[in-house]
Amino acid sequence: MPRIARGETVGGIYHVINRGNMQMQIFDDAQDYNYFLKLLQTAKEREDVQIHAYCLMPNHFHLLLVPMQEKSLSRFMQWLLTSHVRYYHKKNGTSGHIWQGRYKNFIVQEDSYYITLLKYIEANALRAKLVKQAQNWHYGSLYERVTKSRELLDQPFIELEDNWQKYVNQPIKTKTLEIIRNSVNRQAPLGTKEWQSKIAKKLGLNFTINQRGRPPKSKK
Repeated sequence: MPRIARGETVGGIYHVINRGNMQMQIFDDAQDYNYFLKLLQTAKEREDVQIHAYCLMPNHFHLLLVPMQEKSLSRFMQWLLTSHVRYYHKKNGTSGHIWQGRYKNFIVQEDSYYITLLKYIEANALRAKLVKQAQNWHYGSLYERVTKSRELLDQPFIELEDNWQKYVNQPIKTKTLEIIRNSVNRQAPLGTKEWQSKIAKKLGLNFTINQRGRPPKSKK
């Protein structure tokens, strides 16, 4: 697959993911999770980037970020991951790659897709069966919304319903999961087909939404 362009749109909504190298576990205990959350807070203070959702999992993380200045997303992520790698090696007495290469980021359409992805991220630990209720995962943004124990989150672009906690705990439709996972696998914009086509052309990401394989031969 071609190297994904890092075009950033100020005010754009980005689903950001990274996984442990070779699927290795990154967060081993509460100290690891909490330190990464502190790094997120510091990164937010350093760079003008909003945090709309997050979920730290044993071997990966999901973030929903909005850069408010040019290149602030890339600076945010570079500082965050570099700082975490230093912590990890110092704590464990190790060296080498921790994360699976560069982080992946996918621009998201502001509308129902924003709400759907926010739910997808906040229900991640529930889908993985790490908890029985999504809000019980201490290292996700739903826990913060319910307990008010952290101040990482910015105001959502769309007002969340009063029954948001109940909504997050309801299963996501299979078709919706397929759409989100296709965005992740292809590193493609997440939104309507019309919006996808427009934003992919603008950011040079047409290859992420075009049908794979060779085009059919024209009939003579």
